[in-house]
Amino acid sequence: MIPKVTYGTDVTGLLKYLFGPGKAEEHVNPHLVAGYDDVALLAPKQREGGGKWSLGELGARLKAPQIAAGERGVKQYVWQCSLSLPAQEGQLDDATWGRIAARFVAEMGFTGDAERAGCRWVAVRHGLSANGNDHVHLVVTLATEDGAPVWLRQDKRRSQQVADLLEDEFGLGKWTPGRAGATKRPELARPEVDRARRSGQAPDRELLRRQVRAALAGADSEAEWVGRMKGAGLLVAARTAAEDPNQVVGYAVALRPARVGKPTWYAGRSLDGDLSLPQVRKRWPEARRPSAEQWKAADSAESRLRSEDRMAVWRSSAAVLEDVAGRLAGVAPGSPQWPTVARASAELLARVAAATEPSGRGPVSRAADALARAAAPPRRAPAPAASSVARELGRVADALLVAGHARDGGEAAVLLAVVVQAARLVVALAELRAAEQQAHAAGAAAAAAAHLMPLLQSSSPPVDQVRVPTQSGVPQRPAHTVPGPVRPRVDPSVDRDSR
Repeated sequence: MIPKVTYGTDVTGLLKYLFGPGKAEEHVNPHLVAGYDDVALLAPKQREGGGKWSLGELGARLKAPQIAAGERGVKQYVWQCSLSLPAQEGQLDDATWGRIAARFVAEMGFTGDAERAGCRWVAVRHGLSANGNDHVHLVVTLATEDGAPVWLRQDKRRSQQVADLLEDEFGLGKWTPGRAGATKRPELARPEVDRARRSGQAPDRELLRRQVRAALAGADSEAEWVGRMKGAGLLVAARTAAEDPNQVVGYAVALRPARVGKPTWYAGRSLDGDLSLPQVRKRWPEARRPSAEQWKAADSAESRLRSEDRMAVWRSSAAVLEDVAGRLAGVAPGSPQWPTVARASAELLARVAAATEPSGRGPVSRAADALARAAAPPRRAPAPAASSVARELGRVADALLVAGHARDGGEAAVLLAVVVQAARLVVALAELRAAEQQAHAAGAAAAAAAHLMPLLQSSSPPVDQVRVPTQSGVPQRPAHTVPGPVRPRVDPSVDRDSR
């Protein structure tokens, strides 16, 4: 469960948004599921003919304590928190959301106690978000019933802690490794989501995240990684130290504009916490750092293969992945190899996604994002230990980089075998992560496996024994299936050699 806190100064305006159509017409059937008083008494009435809602009375009720507070009141007195479930969690009913909302505001301290009056609040639920997430919005007035202002301290951190508590209490999956100390992934901004929806493509930040991670797969040096990013068609810029313009201390990447226009740049750390330059450099701790000139000169030396050679690469890669998935059972929980294997697997899946779903939309791309969170290292983690399994996955990723995309249906059928074996590898990793009893990472790995299950179930190899691992004691809810092909997408217009 993911909490997102915002603040405001107009409670009626917020209610109008929550009971309105939403930015993508996603607000279907808005209604209250809980509140500081009986929901039947608080619920606003809808005007005749299914038109707008009469929200004035509810807004006045919520604002009354703030008016009583007068000049003592908090300026941004509207505290809003959305509680969102990842799509793979499925949907809850109104009664469950009502109990979750009531427990959340109580644990946050908004309902008061024997010494202090409580705040007025409501929980609004409407349709799924544009990304298919079931969610509820909590609206709280930061003034108590007796007009005392409520000043908050570290409420965002506390909301994360309460979400963790309620996941256990209500049997929800733990899908956010950042709460367990892993490097954090910055959230997409609303304008990014809106632009992606209009264009029909994945958000730029998501595409860049996967491409940068895919470029890391099997790279033996910083310069090779930079060259691979450029070879994938990305714009790459080094950030240099103020005192030494030849010393690289950071980087930014951008997609090439499709038409006349300026590229939108993203720093590595804004893509994902483990893609900042200091984190990336941990994999080559003894290497000499390339200069800014070397970053500028770095290039990708990729070879061109004939169709039969590409298919031979994919067949051998599928065989290696099948063998590696079987060998993962020998990597004991808690092994120092695990972080390296997890990272290499996430990078390999990003490479598979880049080869099969150039648009960045589809189950493999979504699984790659989820697996990257499962493999996210702690923020102060040392350089990971060496691993023969990780090296083998790196070699497979190198081969897939050289082979590139499928050019026709025949090639796509062969490439499908790589996707299927990558899916089996993810399932094995999810089971390992669960065995390590790291709930948040196990949940993210299980989410990655869930995205790939349609591919496994539609593949020709027998998959009767394959199941998505779930966390111990957590009931598995129906997953939202992701629209997209079950075969690798073939786009003749996309050719590695022409980018």
